[in-house]
Order: sequence, then C-alpha cells, then structure tokens
Amino acid sequence: MGGRALKQFGIETERKSTVEHERILSELKPRVEKLFNCEVKTVKYYHTKDSHGDLDLLVLSNNKNPYELIKKEFNTTNINSNGSVYSFEYDDYQIDIILISEKKCNTEYFSYDPCGNLFGKIAHKFGLKYGTNGLVYPFRNFSGRITKDIVLSTDTRKMFTFLGFNYNRYMKGFDTVEEIFDFVINSDYFDDEIFLFKNLTATDRKRNEKRATYNGFLTYVKNNNIKSSYSFEKDKNKYFDFINNYFPESNFLKKLDELHRLDEESKLISGKFNGKLIMEKYPELKGKELGSMIKLFKEKYDSNFILNNSVEEIMDKFNILYNG
Repeated sequence: MGGRALKQFGIETERKSTVEHERILSELKPRVEKLFNCEVKTVKYYHTKDSHGDLDLLVLSNNKNPYELIKKEFNTTNINSNGSVYSFEYDDYQIDIILISEKKCNTEYFSYDPCGNLFGKIAHKFGLKYGTNGLVYPFRNFSGRITKDIVLSTDTRKMFTFLGFNYNRYMKGFDTVEEIFDFVINSDYFDDEIFLFKNLTATDRKRNEKRATYNGFLTYVKNNNIKSSYSFEKDKNKYFDFINNYFPESNFLKKLDELHRLDEESKLISGKFNGKLIMEKYPELKGKELGSMIKLFKEKYDSNFILNNSVEEIMDKFNILYNG
C-alpha cells in the first residue's frame, strides 16, 4: 500500500484525484467480487481528501491462488505479493487487493488512515495487538516467540471504547485529516510519548518513517504542543484483570492459564529432548538428517513419554531407534 509497491517492475503509478479514485473503484469492485466470488469492502477516507496513492480492496476470501486469478483477469505478471497484499497496475494506478480470510475480521483497521496504526500503539501499552484480527493478546512462549493470539474482540464499538475512543464520533466520519488527528488525541489513553520514533522498535520506526500520515500526525502534535499526563503501567500483566472483565466473552484468563500450562509442558519436553542433546551423543547427526530423526522419534514416542521419563531413558529409546 502507499503507491510504491510496483517500482521493482519499473512501474511508476500516479496519484489520482478522488473523482478518478472513485471511478476506478466503481470499475474494479464488481470485477474483483466476481473474480473471487466473495464480498469486497473498501477503505474509508476523510471527506476532503483530494488525491490518493492507491486503491485498497479488502477481499473476504480464502482463495489459495490469488496471483493466478489476478494475472489472468488483468493480463499482467507485474504483481507484487507482500503477505496477504497483492499489488498491480490498472490505468496508471496502484491497486492493492488485500486478502482477509475471516468474515468477522476487523476491516475498520484500514479506514481513516492513520487510525489503525495509531490505535495499535495504544493497544500495545496494554500488552495487546490491534489489527485485522481485531483486538488480541499475543502469547509468547518460554523462548520469547509469539505462538498464539487470544482474540478478545472483533466488535468495533467495544474495541474502540476499550481503547478510549468515541465510537459514535468515528462513525460520523471526518472532513479533514486534522479531525482524524484530533480524534486520536482525544482518546482517554493518549500519551504523546508512545508515538515518537525514539520509542518505537527499529522495524516499526523504519516503516513509519516512510508514512506521510504518521509523520503528519507527529508534526501536528508537536506544532500544537499537545501533551498528555496519562501514564501506563510498565508491568502489562497488571492489566490482565481489567482486560478479562471488559471482555468476559473471550475467557481471557482461562485461555491464558491453559497456554501457560501447555508452555510449561513444552519447556520441560524441550529440556529433555532436543537437537543439542542428540548432537552431543551423535555428532555425525546434523541438518536434515537430525531433523528427520527427531521427527521419527516424536512420531513413535509422544510428549507424554518424554514428560514421564528421564533424559537417560529417552536417549536409550532414541539410540535403539537410531541404530535400528
């Protein structure tokens, strides 16, 4: 998205006026709906916006081969695939087809740029993630990797209210980008510090430095000397009860306890049976061969066997399997 996705093909697309943007939308929306045999949703923008860098089409489809469909329908191989986003050129304009697999997904995330991005920064301070899957808690396992998202809600009103936003005001739409900025600033949890580049991760900072609307928001806050005294807890675990009580239908704490239980089991299993232990005893086992032997062992001996036996007993069984 943003009108730069096709430069790798030597294609320079144009910004289009709102009139042209809407014309292209009216031409493509029915074609794409027929092509994917599904509903296509569009992105809302502020009413006085006079030009656009691209057209985003939110396609509610589980299609496994969108590249081939787009290639055939629009007679082009110049298609940039970036995750679930497929970009191509139409009438000198960048078209982004964004595949969304769940019909209950949060399509509002894409509207009124940069709302979704800024909402996400506030959600992060609660230890949560706001995106196309709604408001979720990203669970990290013992090694620090995110392994599971606990979905709290996909209800727009409830998510907005939780994050301190006025849902009714949002639904009226915005005349200017400054009205969008003011809407975000009026959140109950607005804190100017959390949006500054110095407080973002390296990846997030690099991404947002290229976004005109994000930079515009920072400039607006700075020029108007907007500050907030709201202070978030450093320990995000302190928000667990608040989250659980606000979204009781999500069974957040119950699901979190179960994930912790499973993670403790995984940690014990990993400590008793892993590639490092095997290579210490069988240094000749490496790479694909090592991976194949680990897979073969786990197919024969399940996690309960590993949990209920000592490392010595586990390695004895591995030795029998390895040496035939």
